[in-house]
Formats: sequence, structure tokens, C-alpha cells
Amino acid sequence: MSINVKVYDNGDHTCLVWLPSDRKPIPNCRGFTARRLLNGAESYLHGFVGFSDDDKFDPANPWKFALQRYMWWDYGVRPGDKVQYSIVPVVGKDRNSIALDNANASALTAEMTVSGQATQHVSAHFNKGIVAAQWVSRALAAQGKKPKIAAIIADPKNPLRVALSGLLRPQILQLLADTKNKGGEVYGALYELNDPELLAGLTAIGQKCHLVLANGAFKPPENDENKKVRDNLRHKVDLHDRLVSSPHFAHNKFVVFCDQNGKPERVLTGSTNWTMTGLCTQANNGLIVDDPEVAQYFLDEWHHIKDAKNGYPADFATFNSTSKTFALDGSSITQWFVPTTDAQDLEFARKLISNAKDGVLFLFFNPGTFAGPDKPEKQWTLLQNIVARDHDSTRPDYNPNLYVRGVVNQEIAGLTTENPANPVTLFSGAKQPPQRLRYDAMVPKNIKDTFHEWETEILGSGVHIHSKVIVLDPFGANPVVMTGSHNLGFKASHSNDDNLMIVQGNAPLAAAYAANIIAIYQAYRWNAYVEAHRQDPQVWHGLVDSDTWQDGYLKDGGDDLKEILFWLGDHSGAAAATPAPAPGPAPSGGDARSVTAGPGPKRPAKPTTTASV
Repeated sequence: MSINVKVYDNGDHTCLVWLPSDRKPIPNCRGFTARRLLNGAESYLHGFVGFSDDDKFDPANPWKFALQRYMWWDYGVRPGDKVQYSIVPVVGKDRNSIALDNANASALTAEMTVSGQATQHVSAHFNKGIVAAQWVSRALAAQGKKPKIAAIIADPKNPLRVALSGLLRPQILQLLADTKNKGGEVYGALYELNDPELLAGLTAIGQKCHLVLANGAFKPPENDENKKVRDNLRHKVDLHDRLVSSPHFAHNKFVVFCDQNGKPERVLTGSTNWTMTGLCTQANNGLIVDDPEVAQYFLDEWHHIKDAKNGYPADFATFNSTSKTFALDGSSITQWFVPTTDAQDLEFARKLISNAKDGVLFLFFNPGTFAGPDKPEKQWTLLQNIVARDHDSTRPDYNPNLYVRGVVNQEIAGLTTENPANPVTLFSGAKQPPQRLRYDAMVPKNIKDTFHEWETEILGSGVHIHSKVIVLDPFGANPVVMTGSHNLGFKASHSNDDNLMIVQGNAPLAAAYAANIIAIYQAYRWNAYVEAHRQDPQVWHGLVDSDTWQDGYLKDGGDDLKEILFWLGDHSGAAAATPAPAPGPAPSGGDARSVTAGPGPKRPAKPTTTASV
């Protein structure tokens, strides 16, 4: 018996997936543990419960709180760490006789250096963002009685703010500091701005900071959310107002970084508003492309935005209605800006969605209302295209076997029951309807009493998922990542200032985003389970004290096994779909940013290059 293992890293955490190579249950297996070598030091990843309510955690033998599943996450790694894993069965005739089955453990995975760097010129960085989480509850408890999250995230020295902002905050601050230190310039187009550290980083650059600042959400009487910040910045940076009226939003969140001669070097895009909540309490991402040509293209758009002042002249949309494709790191980057004249950006994206062969993962903030049957497909949101692929059997790209996982922050008219008080929806493929999460499901009030050591979790009102990301076939032949400020619906394409970057063929980047999405999805799915069962005295109270727990996971043709195989990259049974558009230079693909162990050739570790709307 041998065990296949894959480890995916996105800088924020590592995601481990494993499976016995014969796909058969292991006799007397009470679960698994992951033996970890972190910078050479040995430890074990473990679960949070034993076999009964009475079991106490043993720090000397943490593996006794075994993992009765085939996917786990390690949040104990940091950028620069070197890490390896071995999956070890925990076996015994009963819970009192369990031991490590080292003889049947997987080989150590190849050494991986933890980093947000996907390929030489492309990196992705994520914040923690989800405040309804166990580690946040414990951190808040350490800050005294009734700590206020708003005050915490406003304090640059607060350790919880630092933790919530993840790798995203230090990366942005470093980009700003490096630009200032070398006498460079920045050109930013921002929707919202109020974070104290990010403001300080911008103002430190002075008049070499060229900033188009929008009015954010419409807040009467001025309808300028950024008014106080704008007034404070007026003579500190080269400030250009963009105060648009409804139904428009000047919604970009990108910054171009230039050298001392004003030559573009790199660009930061993604979903993150430069606010305290955007940085700390909403799930967000930042994508950095270290390439002068891509950066120049963003700078050209910046000038178009500036010249448009507070309006939407015809030549603005005309310029945005064609894209440009760049070859970089063996992949292609197709960059779109909006508004467009006829939703050309969405048409390009939906052809790629139609071509997905293995799976689709996503995070949406608010893609908008689903278009009715009397509306043309160009008015669909991209979420509507995803749902149609595994729900509408009349479509030529119909494929009910697609692996689909995603989270949406807002109620979607035309898809789910209207209830604005329920802000999160989980999607789990064609066989399961969208699952609306009540606030109770996101804040399991009695989670501690019913579920062992879990703490009561917190969640304020407002935005929880703010990333706008679609990942297609992350472990297939043509992995795709779509992200930016774009909400991925027709309104954004038709009415807003926004950007959408589509990266094809960059497998490490796709794996990084996929790992981020599935971690968020699983967190919400667990909370939904807790809320559904927390008052049931007969529901799950610990690990199964037999080897039968494996049966559901390993059932041939079962959904659980399909999910494990998807993450292991086994897509031999995937159905064919329609051809993808030709975006320009054909990407050369590349290996997923992962390390493996088990039979067959080992994939190399990822490269460690130097290079609320």
C-alpha cells in the first residue's frame, strides 16, 4: 500500500490532499496525521477532537487527534519557510490501541519554499479576512473584554490587524516603500481609501504619487465616501478627483509602480479596496505582475480615466472594448478594462468558462441579477454561465460532472430565495442546490457547548467575501485565473470603471487561487453543518472509532472520491467541451505549484524566484 500526496501553497497556507494509491480502505485505520518538517523541525498536523467528548488533547502525541478526511490545511507556515510532509496512517483495533503506521506512510514530499510568488514575474497575495473563524475568536479573547473589531483594524500596531491582513498588507507596503526609496512614482486608480498605513505609504511619495480617487459608495449628502480623505490628500499628492453619478462606480483598485524616470515596472491589481475593512475583514486578493509592458498598459488606462474627469466620454468605452494579450512566464495575460461598448470582456471570459473540462471554483461579491430568458446571453453574469454549464442540459457545453465549488457574498435575484439578511451562498455543483447561510450559520452561537473546544465565533454585518475570482481547470492542461476589481457581471462591464485580468496557462497561479477558494468554502460549509446540528445531542461528537469512516470517502463514483481525485489532478474521465478562444500567444502551460509524493514521477516544488463594492 502506498499513499499519493499533493501539497499546494499560496504563501498564506499549504493545502494537503492525499489518497491510498489503490483507493481502498486501510484496515484498522482510525485516521491520518501529517508529519511535517518545517525548516527541519519535526511536528504533526492534527485535528481538534478525539474519539469522544472526554478525550483530552495530548501535546506529546498530537496525532491521536487524527484527521478523518483526505484534505487538510496548514496555517502554521510563513513565507520563506521550507516545508515537507508525510501522510501517516493512524491505526489500531480500537481508540485505546492506536499508533502511527510509519511503515505505510507516504514518502516525504519534495521540499517546498513557502511564497506568494507563483512564477518569476507573477505573484498572488491574500489576506485572512474571514473574521468568523476560530483563530480570530481566540485572538479576540486574548485582547480583553468586549474588544471592538473596528478599533482593532484601525490600529497599525495591533497584532490581530496584522494577522487579519495576511500577506497582502506587507506586500503593498513594501511596494510603496521600495518606490519611495528609489525615487520612483506611482499611478493609482482607487475606489475607496481610508487605511492609515496605506495612506501613509502613498503620502510618503508626495507629488510623485499620482492618484485618481473616486467617490466610493454613494453616501448623502455629498455622495462622496472619500471626502475627508480627499480633503486631507489635496496638497500632499498629485490628486485627481473622479466623482461619478449613479448608476456608475469608478471602481478600480490598481496601482502602477514606476522607476525614478517614470517608466512603468509593475502593477498591482485584484479585489482589495484600500480601506481598513478591505485589508482586514473582507476576503480579498492582490495580484502583482512584474512586467513593464503590462504596467504600461495599465498606465495608459490610468490616463484615459484621468482625462474622463467625472464623465464617461464615448472614446473611453471604445478604447476599453478591445483587449491586449501579453506573453509572460510561459503563459498569457489578457487584460480588459471597462466600461465596454458591448460587454466584449464578458464574451471573452464566458468562452473560457464554456471550455472548462474539469472544474470551476469561484468567489463572487455581487455579480448582479440573473438575466431572464428574454435577455441575450451578453447580459448574463459569469456566475450565470457557470451555473448553466452544469444545470442546463439543452446547452452544448452542458457537463453535470464538472467539479464546482464557490462562495457568493450577496443574494442573487433570479437564483436564490430573496432574503437580504442572508449574505452568503455556497455552491456545490449540479446535484446540490445553492445553500443559503443564515447569520446563525455564520455565527454558531452555541458552537462551543456542542462541538468540544470550538469557540463562539463573531461576524459583523456587511461584506464578508469581496474577492472576485474564477478559476478554471487549475490542475488541467489550460488553467485559467480571472480576477481584478470587476464584479463579473453585465452592470460592471457596461457602467463601471473596472479591470479584469485573465491569465491562461499559469498553473502555479491557478493552484494558489484554487487553494484560497476551497479554504474559504470549507470554512463556511463547516459552520453551516454546525448550525444545522448544534442542538442535536446525537450528532457528531468526535471521531469514528472504527475504520468504516473511510467508506464514504472512497466509494467508487461517489462525490467525495471525485473531489479528492480532482485535487490530485486525476481528470481522465473529464468530458470534452467547446473550443477556447485564441487570446494570442499560446501558453506553454507548466506544472502546478505543488509537490507530490507517491508512485510516479515527482513534480518539482514551485519556483523560488527573486524576482465594498
